[in-house]
Amino acid sequence: MPPDSRPWWQTAIGYQIWPASFKDSNSDGIGDLNGVLSKLDYLRSLEIDLIWFSPVYDSPNRDMGYDVSDYESIHPQYGTVADMENLIKEAKKRNIKIVMDMVTNHSSDKHHWFLESCKSRSGPYSDFYIWRDPKYDSEGNRQPPNNWRTGSRYGKSTWKYVEARGQYYFCFGTTYQPNLNWFCDDLRRAVYDSAVKFWLERGVDGFRMDLVGLYWKDPTFPDAKEVYPGEALQPLDGSRCLNGEEVHVWLKELKERIVQDFGENIVLIGELPSTDRETFLRYISPESKELEMALDTDIFIVGNEWTDGLYELKKPELPLFKDAVLKTQSLLDDGGWPTAFLENHDFARSVSRFGPGEGVYREAAARMLALMAATLSGTFFIYQGQEIGMTNVPSHWGRDDFKDNADLEHIEDIDPTKDAEAVEKSIDALTTWGRDNGRTPVQWSDKEHAGFSDVKPWIRVIDNYTHINVEEQLGNPNSIRSFWVKMMKMRKEMYDVLACGLFCLVDRDNPSVFSYTKVSTDGKSEMLVVLNFSSEESLIPVPIGKDLMHLVCTTTATLTEAGLNEVTLQPWEGRLYRLAPKL
Repeated sequence: MPPDSRPWWQTAIGYQIWPASFKDSNSDGIGDLNGVLSKLDYLRSLEIDLIWFSPVYDSPNRDMGYDVSDYESIHPQYGTVADMENLIKEAKKRNIKIVMDMVTNHSSDKHHWFLESCKSRSGPYSDFYIWRDPKYDSEGNRQPPNNWRTGSRYGKSTWKYVEARGQYYFCFGTTYQPNLNWFCDDLRRAVYDSAVKFWLERGVDGFRMDLVGLYWKDPTFPDAKEVYPGEALQPLDGSRCLNGEEVHVWLKELKERIVQDFGENIVLIGELPSTDRETFLRYISPESKELEMALDTDIFIVGNEWTDGLYELKKPELPLFKDAVLKTQSLLDDGGWPTAFLENHDFARSVSRFGPGEGVYREAAARMLALMAATLSGTFFIYQGQEIGMTNVPSHWGRDDFKDNADLEHIEDIDPTKDAEAVEKSIDALTTWGRDNGRTPVQWSDKEHAGFSDVKPWIRVIDNYTHINVEEQLGNPNSIRSFWVKMMKMRKEMYDVLACGLFCLVDRDNPSVFSYTKVSTDGKSEMLVVLNFSSEESLIPVPIGKDLMHLVCTTTATLTEAGLNEVTLQPWEGRLYRLAPKL
């Protein structure tokens, strides 16, 4: 199917913006909407067609905007609703669509819905959140409704008591993010009016739905099984809070309302952590009329069993990474539309997460990952700074340099008198796994504060901005950014095979080379992608004769071949071959 006959979101290349760290326009050290406005032409030069904004709503900002206090307002540090409307208008002039984060699994505890819900069991907002009566032990002491605790080994109860109601409210993450009650009809109507319709009327083209699979919670709230003997709180079973049948009903209802009011061109992109392939398909298949696509984070966590210690996380072996990529790419085989991304606001930088990080092979790895990105089917999302090869924070950063409350609260929950070593290891692990790795200011130039602001930013700038920055790469045809632009143009030119071709994994068990073929929708074109995820030379693991392949692109300046059937890849090199048509 040619690109012009597909929905716009299937032909778009997306760019995710973490607003606080993109560009400061008013000298307060915090990125803002007018900072984004000033860079729209830069973004268009990257061949992007879509901007996904992480939250810019009014918020106490205890979780960087993922604790919304008013869905119909913009946080003053980012600007105003009028600023957002102007940004939408200017983006559309450049053929750039706008998608906003829809954070409606929970709200802030400062949202007026919650403040009203706390007052009474019979008011208009009383059922907007999940409330349950307390339990009492044998001595008459009040206890939470069940024994679930939040994420870490050292976490707290998922419930918090409110005296005025004489009940507990449910908070899956933190007590300042009470979970909305999607079983409540009035709540769903209010979410539509305030978080959806309000912004669609102002020209937004869709939403990325944060934690959509978690909208459902088992209403019986049974106790979790005992994992830690003798402890009052136990890890909750994810099946009690994930992908319940009602979520599909609610999404169909939401989609129907959107189509009725705004037509078929609004995109809904779900976030579906810890979701198996078949469930994924239920959400995104065209017949479901729920989501157009969804984001899967398995590539970031594959190879790790659930652990309470941040420092216990480890990079996966390459075959497991391949499995995670195959999971989403194969959705196309069954009519689903995949997404592809190698970075976002919750995880480490790709050149550090999947590559060698800062050092002699950083640029090679960044180019190789760009080639991979360009050849994965589905809607691809670049994350701000990825196009210049930004890295994780350096290992010498200390606790005071980090700003992410979720990570810091995890460390604070550890009792240092019982496990001092875990505290130190967790702080060290932030430089590898912490969310702040992807939240440092975009490095625009080698000027003070990396050209992000003319005052000290809200979070420290990574020191390598002096040699990793946009300005230095703009005029360099051999830069990482230039290679990104080249690959995004190639992706559009070879759309049928690169952006929506069928994916076939080659040599799954190879520990250092990731190889796959892409076959166009009409079956007439086939490409081979080979990626060396190693700091050593590696051999292409497929016997291909020179007369059967044509090199379309390599990420290195030189090409070394070791015979007819074995080709040597340089460290962190990627190549794209066109294969001869099958007879």
